This record gives sequence, C-alpha cells and structure tokens, in this order.
Amino acid sequence: MLKSGRTSLLRAHKLEKLFGVGEIYLKLEGGNPAGHKNDRIAEVLIKDAVAHKCKGIVINGSPSYINSVLYYATLEDLDIVIPLFKKERWKMSKFKNKGILDLRTRKYSSKLDEIEKIADEKNYYLAAEGYTNTHISQMILENLTDEIFKKLDYKVDNIYTQLSYGYTLTSIHNYLLKRWMNGDIEKFSNIICGTWREGNDVFKYFQKNKEIRENIFEEFKEEELSRTPILLDKELLEQTFLDINETNGEVISIDEKLLKESIKILKQKEQIRVSEQEAYSFAAFYKAVKYQKIESGRHVIILNEGRSVINIENLNDYDDISKDKLVKLTRELLVEYSDSVEETEDAIMNAIDKGFILLASRDGVYEGVCIIANLGFKDFIPKYHLAYVGTNKSSKGRGVGTELIQRAIDLTDGNLSLHVDLDNKGAKKLYERLGFKHSYNRMIYEGEI
Repeated sequence: MLKSGRTSLLRAHKLEKLFGVGEIYLKLEGGNPAGHKNDRIAEVLIKDAVAHKCKGIVINGSPSYINSVLYYATLEDLDIVIPLFKKERWKMSKFKNKGILDLRTRKYSSKLDEIEKIADEKNYYLAAEGYTNTHISQMILENLTDEIFKKLDYKVDNIYTQLSYGYTLTSIHNYLLKRWMNGDIEKFSNIICGTWREGNDVFKYFQKNKEIRENIFEEFKEEELSRTPILLDKELLEQTFLDINETNGEVISIDEKLLKESIKILKQKEQIRVSEQEAYSFAAFYKAVKYQKIESGRHVIILNEGRSVINIENLNDYDDISKDKLVKLTRELLVEYSDSVEETEDAIMNAIDKGFILLASRDGVYEGVCIIANLGFKDFIPKYHLAYVGTNKSSKGRGVGTELIQRAIDLTDGNLSLHVDLDNKGAKKLYERLGFKHSYNRMIYEGEI
C-alpha cells in the first residue's frame, strides 16, 4: 500500500458562509508524508528506481519536487545527486549536504543533456521534473482526481489548480474524458489555473501567436525563480498552454497582495496553512469570488501543500507513546463519556494490533485522539469502528474532532461505523454532516428483568 495519497477533502463550511457561492471543498495535499502533492509521483518513481535495481537517483526540478523525491529515496537508502546550475543558489540553502553536484562552471548544451549524461555514467535513475517519466506523473495524478470525484459522486462544477508543469491539469482532463465515455459524468468540470502576476497576459499572447514571446524568463530575478510557480522552460510552458486550450481551461493571474490576502483568509476561516508559493489555486478562486466572476455551484480547490494548522498523525510507531499513555490521554479527552479502563485498554489494543490510532496536535501538544478498531468483517457490518474520538476543552469548536473523523473516513474509505448516545444531539448533527446515517439502535443484553 502506498504511503502517499488518500488525503483529506475538507468541506469549507466557513468559507461557504463567507462567500455564498455554493459548496467549497479543499483537497489538502499537505497531508502526504513529505507534505506535498509531488509525494504521489515521487513514491512511484522511487519504486520504479528500486525495481530497475538502481543504486542512486539524479533529481532535478522545483523545490517541492526535489524534496518529495529526496524523502522517498532516503527511505530506500539510494544515493542522491542534485545538480546545481547557474541561478540556482536556492538549492544550496534548501538541500545543503543532500548530494549537491556543483555544475555552475561546467559548459553544457542543455541542462537535460547534462543530467542525462550524469545519470548514464553512474547508472542512476533520472527524475527530472517536466522531462522524464511524464506518463507516471499523469497516471498517478489521475488517482488524485479520482479521490475527489468519487467522494463527490462525480459532480463538480469547477476545479482550481496551480499552473506549473501541467500534470494535474492534463490528468484531470484525461480522467474526465474516461468518466464521460463511461457515462459517469454528463459534462466536464471547468479547470481554472492560478498563476504568477503576468501569467494570463502570457497565455493570451500564446493563444494569439501560438508561441511564447522570447526572453520571457529574463524579467525574473534569481530569488523569484525559487518561489514563483512557473515553468522555466519555454517548450514545456507552451505544451502546458496547449493542454489548457484543449481542456477549455482558464488562467487567472495573481499579484502578491491578493496572494497574501488569500493565505490569511484560509488560515483565519478554515485553519488551513499554505505557503505563498503554493497558494495560487485558492487565490484564483478568491479572485473570481471577489470580482463576482463565479456562479454558485460545487467548487474544488487543490492545495498542493495545504494542511490543517492542526497536525493529524497516524500513529504507526507505538514505541513513541506507550499503551498506558494512550489510555490516560483517551480517558482525559473523553471525561464526560469515558468507559471503564478495561474497555478503553481493550479498544486501544485492538487498534494497535488491527486498526489504527490518530492523534491531533498543535505546536507539539496533543489536543485530540481517535481510536479506530477493526471488527474483522468484510460485508456483514463495516470493517472499522470508531471506538473513541475526543478533544480537550480548549479545542472545542475549532474543528479538531471533525479533522480526526474526516481523516478516519479517508483512511477507511468510508467503511466505518460509530456509536453515539441518543441524547447527544450535537454529536449526532456533526456525524450526519460528515456522512453518517442512523441505521439502527444498539441493544446490549444485561439479563432478564
């Protein structure tokens, strides 16, 4: 089973109330192990490298791409080579002592030719973003699209993404085409790309002239190149624009002021954290709302590294926290509805052995726990059961419980049940909003009256 993927699709109720444009969903790709959508691609690339018996890997691309590939390559103990070219000092600051190969004084015809030569000489796997393994990238990102559309019954009006190498956009289009051919959808979703300040002007120039004007990248300063989500290759950018045309997509330019405003709104309203470099998709949505260029409907915004301010941890290493500490924490967070110590211990041991445990923390302090037991059934009743979910008093109303339950739903593919007191109307309302339905009343035998 892959470590990446199956990230949360959060319904943004507070943003819906603020904007009044229908349903808003945030796809939080920061929930991946290395914190980015690129994890999905990187994990499969490393599996491919291992399958080809490569002892090392040459990595080149954006900071997030390098970071994701580096994460999975390290897990497999692969040797790392990160080529350093001119105007790439950001690699030194971000990946110092991570296998940097300084090529700034070397003469070469093209960066791609040079790193291909290095990979061939060492018999290393080559992972060059935008140039190699594009079929894997597009195929894997179709899984991301599938996660979204299955959760929303194949009904999405607008999808907002970020203009970069075009993988996500092309993958969405390919997925929609397949689903349309299968009869799962009646119409294609609109694909809207957020991009840097003059991106829309460049796109319009391309539509008119079928090419990108010369020296487009010379206007960018070196420090901008490491944080601006653009393709620094004319040919690749032209191909991406072709994909946008074919999908009837739209390009929305974002300035720095709007970008910062968008990030602030996301954090204040939905407790979602995202960097300036990866906030262009939401900024495009926000700009469309702000200038009343959006109709009411169902909107999905893919946040490449978006994550909740609350950290949700799937506790895989139980050496880090003892059973006794888990029992104590669970009982502290469930004071009002606590079962006996024996019952709590039993549920936790089942979760450790067969199910899983989620812990929510903020700034290193645990604020919530979710114990998921495995009942062992395939079809009779749901395989997984939410035994306990609780948060501390200071976190009430801040969405911690919702985050935990939503993550449990994602990890179990919705094959999940729970018990709720009939008198607990607040909890019942929350569970119903998250997709649970009241099926039957649970009765426990206590002897004849």
